[in-house]
Amino acid sequence: MCFSMAGDMLAKVADLLEETLQVHKAVKNAVLCTREGVVVAAVSEHEDIDPRLLSTVSAALAWAGNSALGHIDQSSPTHLIHSTRIESVITVVQPHYHLVVVVSKANNLSFDIAKHLPELQSLATRIELLMSSHSEFSRETLLGNIVEAIPEITQAMLLTLDGLPLGSVGFDDEIEIAALIGSIFANGLTFSDSTEYLFVNSNKTDLLVYQVDEKRLLAVVCRGPNPDELAQKVLDLVEQIA
Repeated sequence: MCFSMAGDMLAKVADLLEETLQVHKAVKNAVLCTREGVVVAAVSEHEDIDPRLLSTVSAALAWAGNSALGHIDQSSPTHLIHSTRIESVITVVQPHYHLVVVVSKANNLSFDIAKHLPELQSLATRIELLMSSHSEFSRETLLGNIVEAIPEITQAMLLTLDGLPLGSVGFDDEIEIAALIGSIFANGLTFSDSTEYLFVNSNKTDLLVYQVDEKRLLAVVCRGPNPDELAQKVLDLVEQIA
């Protein structure tokens, strides 16, 4: 029954994403992702953009934009526009999910962002409400699962391979820490592109940097009398749920 309900709900989400494609003939991709950059559903007119790349980059930009605006005037972004010579990527920010829309600039399609943005925001809100109404799709994040399952963990971060934060627990200086962690893992990749994880050990603390998938890293600080054992618990858990 739960699988049926989840399937029905995802079908409704897919319908709303298809509706997003119909907003204008220039719209060629629509992706629903979590705040941590995990793809929930995606539709496209052309299979030329990896939705996982779109979701990861958009989630990282949303996090960075939120941090920047928070420092400037304590506000949060409602949407982001990433413009290139050939397309625009619009990310509509919602409390738990992001709607990412790719708009082509080819053939003078003349997409008016100001005109169509309210419709995209309305679709994003409808999807957010739909997802939030079904318990099968928990809002719990990877970080939340780790902290809940292993209470000893008080500092953890999800970030892109490039060192941009996607979410964190227990850090005040996320952007600086994410950049350092990204640099650490990049050195591991220099030795081998099949690097799975790295440990940075001291007498009191272990830093575990784990590659969750081809786009994201997880960094976890393990403290206490047995930080190595704690790090192994994290590894075992992540391999189960990631």
